[in-house]
Amino acid sequence: MFKLHHILLALMGLCLSQGLASQDYEPLDRTIAIVEDDVVLYSQVEQRARQLAAQQPSTIIDGNLRQLIIDQLILETLQLQIAERIKLSIAESDVERAYNDLRSTLAAKQIDYRQYLGEIGLNEVELKTALRDELMIKQVQEGNLQRRIRITDREIDEFLESKAGQEWLTTRLRLGHILLPGDTDQAQAIYEELMQPGAAFDKVAQRVSKGPNAAKGGDLGWRTQDQLPALFLQQVATLKAGDIAEPFRSNAGVHIVKILQRSGAEPVMVQRYQVRHILIKPTVLFTDEEAKAKIDGIYQQLVTGTDFIELAQSQTEDTGSKADGGALGWSTPGQFVPEFERTMKATPVGEISKPFRSQFGWHVLRVDDSKIEDMFETVKRNQVANILRERRFQDELQLWLQELRQEAYVDVLI
Repeated sequence: MFKLHHILLALMGLCLSQGLASQDYEPLDRTIAIVEDDVVLYSQVEQRARQLAAQQPSTIIDGNLRQLIIDQLILETLQLQIAERIKLSIAESDVERAYNDLRSTLAAKQIDYRQYLGEIGLNEVELKTALRDELMIKQVQEGNLQRRIRITDREIDEFLESKAGQEWLTTRLRLGHILLPGDTDQAQAIYEELMQPGAAFDKVAQRVSKGPNAAKGGDLGWRTQDQLPALFLQQVATLKAGDIAEPFRSNAGVHIVKILQRSGAEPVMVQRYQVRHILIKPTVLFTDEEAKAKIDGIYQQLVTGTDFIELAQSQTEDTGSKADGGALGWSTPGQFVPEFERTMKATPVGEISKPFRSQFGWHVLRVDDSKIEDMFETVKRNQVANILRERRFQDELQLWLQELRQEAYVDVLI
């Protein structure tokens, strides 16, 4: 990862500073630090200082801040070196999403995009490169810290029993509300207006609502379930954040309610399938065409009445399910690769799918049963583990970065 042009720039700066010192010329660039087989340049430090000043105009650019920037650039360089060693790549779609998010943030703060680029000293291509580096560093950090942070079942139980855990479990809703004392025809017209793309619920509420929170765009704030009228709860029970309930009537008039946000513990209803399959794998000596021909033959045997379990036990190349006649147990969403999951969902209970290809080879499957199940307990514990992991992330990150710096060859030249 050694950047030859960086060294040439540094040498040019050194020659200019020595040979033309009497003319008070500033060097074009110079090396600030050597980091393993890479360097941090003066121009990088100054560019980062300009970026900070553009983001926070009150920032004072002094020696202390420059030293902090140098330390940060050293750590970033070390992490990007890890990304290069493991051949980490970032999808263009992820870079574009980060770029669009940044532009949206600038627009929300009424900051001109072109002016911002000028202030931080980057063009659009360089900005996207910087965003790609940020995403790489984030993945490097998450990958290394995953191995360091272990959340135990006991820690999860202790959190759920704590006051903070009980508050987290409490279901809370933040609703937008429009009250119309008129007839349902007016309410239906407003509801249809709200369902149009780009419609702003708060603006419509300010214009038409007669409710007590109309001036706030109808925002009722966060409420627990026991703080909301039973009639409201009935209407929003199955809605997701962003959904709008159809108009409904009470003694006060006609209501239109939108779920602005939801939080807390709620049922997590998922469709699960009990499925078994037969897998035939292509190999170097057994081509994909030959594997396809074999699975087609197995499919014909199945549709003419051959027992699926017996055929799976004798023919499948999935060693994990072979003894159980291809049984994979009860599935959970996301458990299988997309091709398998799509076929499983499209196959009625008791029927056999046509042969299909996945990354593992050629399959036929049979769905033995299906049910909708509340997976809240599993999801809840996973969410708590993520909360506890996030709490420890920054502490572990600082320890890991210290170790990374200590173990690397770094020579700061100022």
